[in-house]
Amino acid sequence: MAWIFIDMMPTDNLTSAAESAARIADPRLATFHDPNHVLGRAMARRLGWKGHVAWDTYFVYCPGALWTGAEMPPPDAWFHQLKDREMWEQTAEVEVGTAEWTHALADRSEADPAQFRTGDDLRVSLETALRDAAARPVLAPAVAGG
Repeated sequence: MAWIFIDMMPTDNLTSAAESAARIADPRLATFHDPNHVLGRAMARRLGWKGHVAWDTYFVYCPGALWTGAEMPPPDAWFHQLKDREMWEQTAEVEVGTAEWTHALADRSEADPAQFRTGDDLRVSLETALRDAAARPVLAPAVAGG
């Protein structure tokens, strides 16, 4: 498992990433710091986003998934908790004119509203996706010419 800290907020830096990573002591977890948004942009491209960096975004891959090309493989499941949606929720009803504003979210964010999760909903969604991924058999990589 990998946890990548992407500097997006003014307080995000190597020190805050290291402090957050230190909260979880698990040898299966690798942590990385991405101050230049390299992985954040790769994740955004994978999702088809044109103008954003993916952050507060979670990709789940089944066992055996390999990143072999220039672009990362599509995730088997993914979720986000992007602040742009949360911030817009506060003004959306006034701007859209109705309490049923989610249809207009795509105009404000490239993040799919159906993939939005926070709090316990995010935890449960991630647990379910990880359990489903772990239950799939590991597929051997294809061998060229074989």
